[in-house]
Amino acid sequence: MQPAPSKPASNEVIQTSGAKHLWTDGLHDEIAFWDKWFRTRGDAWPEDYLSRLDPNLPLADSVVQHLPRGASDVPLEILDVGAGPLTILGKQVPGRTIRITPVDPLADVYRRIMDKHGVTPPVATSWCHGELLTERFRPNTFDLVWAQNSLDHSYDPLRIIEQALTVTRPGCRVVLTHIRNEALNENYQGLHQWNFDGEGSDFVIWNPRTRVNVTKQLGHLAEIRTQLSPASVVVSLLKTTES
Repeated sequence: MQPAPSKPASNEVIQTSGAKHLWTDGLHDEIAFWDKWFRTRGDAWPEDYLSRLDPNLPLADSVVQHLPRGASDVPLEILDVGAGPLTILGKQVPGRTIRITPVDPLADVYRRIMDKHGVTPPVATSWCHGELLTERFRPNTFDLVWAQNSLDHSYDPLRIIEQALTVTRPGCRVVLTHIRNEALNENYQGLHQWNFDGEGSDFVIWNPRTRVNVTKQLGHLAEIRTQLSPASVVVSLLKTTES
């Protein structure tokens, strides 16, 4: 049963005062987790370890369904935001050419951890904070921007979503798939500082200090659909404007 969270009054924007400091303080635990994950070849998730290192892993149907249709000889550009050391996305789509660009603010640290454990990634993650996507990529670049269990670990998730929409092509999607209210579930420890949830058909981001209705905030930029299950929230943002 999903807990009934106590939510603060609504704000128009995410209040990030102190959020980056908390995010920085939580990095030690994140780095330690991944060092152990590589040392133990996946720790409690050995299948995840093997699939992330498989260069022939097909792109999951849950990802493929969000790709635009088009000529099979035109490469599809996919951005994986907060990808960690190894993108969780597959690498192949039958009949299509795809190029995956995984980014993460800890990419340089992850590279050193993988060197330490003798791991060569099939697709290398490069450095970029999600909050800085438009400094790295041009507007209207990607056919799909994907974020899985990552934006709720950031210091300014609303800014990341805005940046992701900017670098997405019109008529294409930003897709967010996250555990519901993960910060609440984890007692706001480490990088767990933001809760993602739904309110009716709207997508909301909140913590004890602030709350924002993303659907209302960004509805002028995209058609936003929110799908809830007891454990997860999946948000599809179809970009409707030219950046």
